[in-house]
Amino acid sequence: MRTHRIIFQCSPDYMPVSLSPIQLLQALPLASGQSLPCRILPGPMHGVTEGSFLRVMTERCWTRCWWTPFLRISTAVPRPARLRNWLKPYLDTGLPVIAQIMGCSSSKLAAAAKALHDIGCLCVDLNCSCPSATVIGNGGGGACLQEPGWIRDTIMAMRENCPGKVISVKIRAGFDSSAELPAILAAIREAAPDFVTLHYRCVSEMYRPITQGLQRLKLARELLPELPLVGSGDLFTAADAIQMQQQCGVDAVAPARGLLANPALLQHISLYCQGKEVPQLTEQDKLRFLCDLAESKESSPNTPNGFLLRFCASLMGQTSNTFQELLKRPKLLESYNYLQQRCQDMAANQQQRITS
Repeated sequence: MRTHRIIFQCSPDYMPVSLSPIQLLQALPLASGQSLPCRILPGPMHGVTEGSFLRVMTERCWTRCWWTPFLRISTAVPRPARLRNWLKPYLDTGLPVIAQIMGCSSSKLAAAAKALHDIGCLCVDLNCSCPSATVIGNGGGGACLQEPGWIRDTIMAMRENCPGKVISVKIRAGFDSSAELPAILAAIREAAPDFVTLHYRCVSEMYRPITQGLQRLKLARELLPELPLVGSGDLFTAADAIQMQQQCGVDAVAPARGLLANPALLQHISLYCQGKEVPQLTEQDKLRFLCDLAESKESSPNTPNGFLLRFCASLMGQTSNTFQELLKRPKLLESYNYLQQRCQDMAANQQQRITS
């Protein structure tokens, strides 16, 4: 059954009950009897939340859990050995892990959810939000929003196969239009996942600027009064996160792209909630972060620096001297050597200023 478009707006007098900012630092209790370790979560990003990024962020204590990019469950449920290998880098951080899966078969997704829980993840999250044209073309991710009944049935199948375990779903505000949101939320409410994450754009809007994002989240809060709601969308500063929480009444926030421009964003939101000063990342902080990203024991001398280059573009800008120098050093090892030398030079100059 395809999504019905229902014109539904928040009641004019509806005011969501908002947590105090300090409560974002507390664990989020779930109906399963378990809880998320905090309410400031790292949104999953394909090609980002993996590899050395996990190590560098964990070592800095800049996150308290991990949320994997999606694992596609297609022709068959992967064997336990493959699932363990996929999940291992996240579990090895010692932090709780939300494992995200996507696919088109409710039964296979339910079987995969059980296997992942058996391996040791905290939660299995159903991706019904990815706007990638390739994913949509294969009927997964955001394409599932066109079939709210399928989302309901799949969540129920996952819950039935994983009794007492945490199951969640990540959605967008609709496929073509946010008018689809009430029907989607009605189906999800019936399935009763442990929590719902809503990125406030529609699939068709990709990542373009919109003006009604917070209003859509506020509507979701009104339509899902009893389910924990995680807000996502354009969270680039600590102030953005607090505004979303206060205006929309969400139970948690999940910045994603904001971490590319400021990898310390989750920590900065935490400081903001405590009323503490939020520092700006210095050039030395950024260089040290990039240098640590480039350091990888698993990489060969010929490993390209594409991931590092993309991160540098977001963190320091494509016109920055650092980005331009990394362009000249396409191999990860030579990029690491350059960044390490830059960090050593800056540290030496700083020490010289202190002693002079």
